[in-house]
Amino acid sequence: MSFLPLSSSVFFNQHGSPIASSSSQNQNPFHNQTDQPLEDAFALLSVSPFDFNYSPNNHSFENPTFLTPQRSNLYDQTHDNNAIIGRGLPSLHDFWVEYETERGHVNLNNGSCGSYSSRNNNGFHYSEAYVNQTSFGGVLGNDQFLLGNRFNVNNGMSNQHWLNNLRGRVVLLAKDQSGRRDLISIMKRLKVTSNETSFIFLELLDHVAELMVDPFGNYVVQKLVEICTEEQRALIILKVIQHNLLLIRICLNTYGTRSVEKLLENITSQQQRSLVISALSDGAAILAIDANGHRVLLHCLKNFSPEDNKCLLRVVANHCFSIATDKTGCCVLKECVNYAHGETKVRLIAEIIMNAPLLAEDAYGNYVLQHLVSPKAPIVTECLVSRLQGKFISLSCNKYGSNVVEKFFEEAGDQHKICIILELLCDPDVARLLVDPFGNYVIRSAILGSKGSIQDTLLQLIQINSAVMQTNVYGRKLLEKFGNERLRRS
Repeated sequence: MSFLPLSSSVFFNQHGSPIASSSSQNQNPFHNQTDQPLEDAFALLSVSPFDFNYSPNNHSFENPTFLTPQRSNLYDQTHDNNAIIGRGLPSLHDFWVEYETERGHVNLNNGSCGSYSSRNNNGFHYSEAYVNQTSFGGVLGNDQFLLGNRFNVNNGMSNQHWLNNLRGRVVLLAKDQSGRRDLISIMKRLKVTSNETSFIFLELLDHVAELMVDPFGNYVVQKLVEICTEEQRALIILKVIQHNLLLIRICLNTYGTRSVEKLLENITSQQQRSLVISALSDGAAILAIDANGHRVLLHCLKNFSPEDNKCLLRVVANHCFSIATDKTGCCVLKECVNYAHGETKVRLIAEIIMNAPLLAEDAYGNYVLQHLVSPKAPIVTECLVSRLQGKFISLSCNKYGSNVVEKFFEEAGDQHKICIILELLCDPDVARLLVDPFGNYVIRSAILGSKGSIQDTLLQLIQINSAVMQTNVYGRKLLEKFGNERLRRS
């Protein structure tokens, strides 16, 4: 392939078409411009740092950004001065085709690489018109970055040459929507122990934290932890736990929580598991109430042993009340109770019971208490009844507390039901439950959940107060359901 020399008398107009220069035209673009700054002179050359393997961005792992990254637009960069770069970065697909061609021992014999570059080997840009007119270009379209003959295609591209052309660019590709697709496509075809896998791993390692929270980079990290070795995975873990609460911050991110879940799925050694659990424990209380972070916490509960999760559950128990009264936290706390074992479970339940009076009247905490009421755990139920003793009348008139009292009548044993009903009947204000917006449901559940003399006493209460109940919308509902029940039974 022969490129147009700089001394040629061919120039390009604003539309990229070639025009011949007259003899009176000065062929030196810097003629009579000796006074202009050096930067302007280089600007006319449109020299790009990409041809010298300089990375335009300075990535710093020490201070990773957790703001939502913007698209890098690596595939949409254009330049003026009657020159064009087809792409800011090469298409990985084209690189891979070249590499695979070499591995297949295919001699291209001066044919196209399947792509072209609008730069010559010296880093200068040619106009699009010129490139389109050359017989060598092998143009696939302006939306492709084409490699041209920057490589010796007659001898094929070597493994090292292919890697060198990606050096310093993998992170940028991972952050680009199209680039990450190409990168993942290549990673799917690599072997775990291959040099290419190690190369990509080393390129990404120092930026793994920022990639985990990147809209596109997180997919690359998820693929990386699948194909890397156990030793490489250990290095990734060390990177994300070496800074205080860095792993927690990643988990709180929409994209980061997916990356961490994938990392946890591929952990194979107890040492790695212990490192991650230890780092997560510092922020377990935060994770439990976060819409994203709780996913990581639940993943640990479901996939790691109770012994592994001890540290996590201990922190959850210490922050029981704040977690139980949170919309997300109440669901997480119920799962913690389900997956906890032994002493850890006893500690967790004890903390919940201690806060029972406040949790019962909370919009979310009441669900945690209801979860503990079960015929399979009579001791826990008995402890709850004892902790709430003397408060059942007030709870019955509370929007959320009434749900807890009803749960006792539905799930608790007979002795616990009788204990609660007797407390209600012995209270001088028991009649107000008959006309209360929430208390009437408690009375209804008490009647349905009791039998014998206890049930008769409740029905008698309705008969005695029927006159007052007739004037109240909630009282009338009770009368309609149970008003004639005692008469029918007698």
